[in-house]
Amino acid sequence: MNESKITTRYAKAIFQLAQENNLLDRIKQDLDIVSSVLKIDEFQQLIKSPIIPESQKQAAFTQIFKGKVHEYTLDFLLLVVENRREAFLELMIMDFYELYKKYLGITEVHLTTAVDLDPELKKQFIDILRESLNTQIDLHQKTDPQIIGGFILRVEDKLLDMSISSQLKQIKKELTK
Repeated sequence: MNESKITTRYAKAIFQLAQENNLLDRIKQDLDIVSSVLKIDEFQQLIKSPIIPESQKQAAFTQIFKGKVHEYTLDFLLLVVENRREAFLELMIMDFYELYKKYLGITEVHLTTAVDLDPELKKQFIDILRESLNTQIDLHQKTDPQIIGGFILRVEDKLLDMSISSQLKQIKKELTK
């Protein structure tokens, strides 16, 4: 089975459970905790090890998360381990976050600029995007000096490349025809 289908199905399952029980914010907070634990190298080794039995992995999950996360979250984690899908847990959480943001009407936007934007310009950019997309904006900005100037904007699956480096490449392509 395709791993994106796997992660999407699990994410939808925990999202629907949380939504039906009015626990979306709580489950999201729980998954934040799980996500932070997933960054620990020893924990990564535990979940990716094919020689550690399912029962030991479930015991470890229970020991780590019991009392720290809602019982639904813990049950979800144990189900993931039982079905031997723990290697996909990080992707499941990312898929849950996407569903959560979509439910709240938040659009994730990635902006690449040659230099950091000052706070006022960043606010103006967010305001323009919020008005044109008619949604809340979660802006992720990074800098890449190689684009020389301008910006590259990615909203969901749409890309707007207004970088100087891209324009120079286009001019070069036209001149070499």
